[in-house]
Amino acid sequence: MSTQSFTDYEAFVASIGEATLSMRLTALEEKRWALTNSVAGLIRLQKGFEGGGSIAEGVTHDLGWVFYHQTPSGQTNGETTSLNDVFVTPPRSEFCLTCHPQHHWLTIFIPSQLLFSSEYDLEYMASAQPQLLKPPSDITKDFTTMAHRFIAIAESRPQLLSSDLAVESFQTELLAAAKELFIQNQNPANRNFVRWRHQVKLAEELALTDFDLSLSIAQLSEKTDVPERTLRTVFQRCFGLSPAHYLRVIRLHQARQRLLMDRPCGTTVTQVAFGLGFWDLGRFAGSYRLLFGELPSQTLRTLAR
Repeated sequence: MSTQSFTDYEAFVASIGEATLSMRLTALEEKRWALTNSVAGLIRLQKGFEGGGSIAEGVTHDLGWVFYHQTPSGQTNGETTSLNDVFVTPPRSEFCLTCHPQHHWLTIFIPSQLLFSSEYDLEYMASAQPQLLKPPSDITKDFTTMAHRFIAIAESRPQLLSSDLAVESFQTELLAAAKELFIQNQNPANRNFVRWRHQVKLAEELALTDFDLSLSIAQLSEKTDVPERTLRTVFQRCFGLSPAHYLRVIRLHQARQRLLMDRPCGTTVTQVAFGLGFWDLGRFAGSYRLLFGELPSQTLRTLAR
């Protein structure tokens, strides 16, 4: 059992980041992040708080399923979530999670062999895709409340984790609640996400390799051969942001990476900004501060200490 609180963005991302996960801020309302992790046998649970908006992309572990619930609503693989929705991903699945205000989330990892065992279940698992489950509110509440209660009790009474019988009882109840999410699901799987992600990636790769682009819809549409209306739609569905806004966030994160990595080489804020296509230094500095809570020059000065 571990509880972590952060005020440093890099430390927060490092604490949750694996090789298959990248996370970017889209806004910063409160400079605080918190994580609480717990383990129940082979099941892993995590709850967290993030102080602004964020986009998390990656691929899930190859040995199990991930259940994700967040409040308030956001986007999961192109679908807008509500309070009662649970996003679920099978092993080795690509995901994209976005939430723009301050938000809380709950993530539960369940190994495949625990969740599915019958012949029918295994057949379903072999062809399953990430999907947003929309069960009745009481089904979602049973699942999320049980997980939150276990995390809280394990934190206040650590001896729970050393009781095999108690942990096994929780595991049995949680698995039953997880299966109810599938049984009671009232939402068909989203079949458009793969196509949307391909179109988004075309625009993103272009923006990160051709910094002469102004990130206008017209330019992106011409270069990617994707209609302007389609570009607007897919970015809103995947990220809840316009193409220009999302790609500007990507460039700001790239600017921060360069400031953090290249300082020993004598890199200046001006060089980094111009090199990434930010021609207005005042606007660049203001956007950077809103996103990361400090000016780009402060990033350099902090590292120089």
